[in-house]
Amino acid sequence: MDVEFEAGPPEARRRRLTILTGIPALLATVAGTLGPTLLSVPELQYLIVLGGAWLLGSWLLGHRDSYRLSETGVRRSGRLRTRTYDWADFEGYDASGDAMVLHRAGWRPAVRFSLSGLDDPDQVREAVAEHLPAA
Repeated sequence: MDVEFEAGPPEARRRRLTILTGIPALLATVAGTLGPTLLSVPELQYLIVLGGAWLLGSWLLGHRDSYRLSETGVRRSGRLRTRTYDWADFEGYDASGDAMVLHRAGWRPAVRFSLSGLDDPDQVREAVAEHLPAA
C-alpha cells in the first residue's frame, strides 16, 4: 500500500533552523545595507549577498517535502531534487506524537519529518512500522 503525504521538518527543528539562519542573515543584510554609509567601509555591502544566500539556504532547508512510502522504499521530493531510499538503507525509526525520524545506516543523516498537520498520521506510522523496526 502506498502512502503519500507532504510534511516539513519537525517543529522544534524548524524553529531552531529559523533562529540559527534567519537572525544572522537579517543582521548580515542590515550591516551590509547600513554599514557602508555609517562606517565608510564600502566592502560591507558584500554582506547583503551573504545575507541573501543565507536566507536562500534556510528557505531550502525549512520547506515541506512530498513523501511517498511504498513497498520499495521512501521517495522524498523537495524543491531541488527527488531522492529514493530503499527500506534496506534504514536501521529503524523513532516516532513521537508530532515527528518521525527514519534512521539511516552508518554516517548518513536521518530522514526527519513532522507528523502534525497530516490528515492521517497513523497511516504513516503503520506504513513505516511495516518495513522498519522501532529504534
